[in-house]
Amino acid sequence: MVNYDPFSDDVFEDPYPIYRQLRDEAPLLYLDEYDCWFVSRFQDVWDLEQDQRNLTSQHGTTSTHLVTKQTPTSPNLSCLDPPEHGKVRSYFNPVFKPGAVASLEPHIRELARAAIEDVRERGEADAVVDLGGRLSIRVVCKLLGLPVEDADQILDWVNTYFHREQGRKGSTEIGIEAAKNLAMYLYRHSKEMRKRGAPEGSVLEKLHKVELAGEAVDDMGVAVHLNMLVIGGTETFPKVFSSAISRLAANPDQRAECAKDPSLIPDAFYETLRIDMPTQMLGRTIVSDFEMHGQTLKGGSGLLFLWGSANRDEREFENPDAFDVKRRAPRILSFGHGQHMCLGSHVAKLEGRVLLEEVLRGMPEYEVDEAAATRLRSEFFRGYASLPMRFAPF
Repeated sequence: MVNYDPFSDDVFEDPYPIYRQLRDEAPLLYLDEYDCWFVSRFQDVWDLEQDQRNLTSQHGTTSTHLVTKQTPTSPNLSCLDPPEHGKVRSYFNPVFKPGAVASLEPHIRELARAAIEDVRERGEADAVVDLGGRLSIRVVCKLLGLPVEDADQILDWVNTYFHREQGRKGSTEIGIEAAKNLAMYLYRHSKEMRKRGAPEGSVLEKLHKVELAGEAVDDMGVAVHLNMLVIGGTETFPKVFSSAISRLAANPDQRAECAKDPSLIPDAFYETLRIDMPTQMLGRTIVSDFEMHGQTLKGGSGLLFLWGSANRDEREFENPDAFDVKRRAPRILSFGHGQHMCLGSHVAKLEGRVLLEEVLRGMPEYEVDEAAATRLRSEFFRGYASLPMRFAPF
């Protein structure tokens, strides 16, 4: 019998043996304590992510919506169903399409080089804080129209929002307070920029000037949308990037290949996205009964997609626990699938490529200090909170 609980110490320490057991023995597991189903196989998640008939996002998609019931829903993109979802997403899409994102490369490279310039003489850095976090929040500020001088404070609010305490399930008072502070900051900034004018070409300028789904967006509505984009653009990238740094250090032959042939770097980042998916779960609420794996899923219950498990499903990937920069998997679930696929996926892949290129150009034989690293202990995210790295000063 599978002993799975998303808040157990065993899952926090290493969920992958339990995920394998779930896939083999209970690919669709119901936990009465949370009134939630947990789906662990790749194809099942792939199919369910497209189910617009039996599932809804209107009651939230995160573990604090569906498991602990701590977070109220808000009318942002992640909590909308078709056709409203498509109307709102089409408004944001132009900013995040490949062509528009490609134009950001010079700016992202400048930011990457500035981050490395600040640490190169020290011979040490934190891959999460000094590199991944610093880059991603500044890219977000540029895209959304937020002051870059507030970048570090914004990032601190985002990181604190997901604060967890041992023995407590879900959000803490510290995290809830950080979420409130971020929301109020975005509200006040929107209000101020209406008077002064938002940065040209920014998402904030668009939100101020154009109706969204037929209605003008007030400052609280602007804050709701910006909040989703800020969190989505800053929370996961530093975890994936630092995992890529760790994986390449643990596989020096593959790292040397990437340094010699930078065309492999996007593959290395993509493989890290698969094997070290930061977001462990997202889901929906069941709106109508349906059958799956011989069980009846009842309307009103939650359903969580265990992305961290699905991305290591041996039914989809050969030798799934191995890191291989030449795997080039035809599909992964790290950006989701279907109508709720990650809006910022092209931004993340560009950031990952550019920052890894600059690291492997300047410090190709860096070392990581896994003994001094710290990992998150959360049902929602998995990854490094800190990853020290050392290299020859240059």
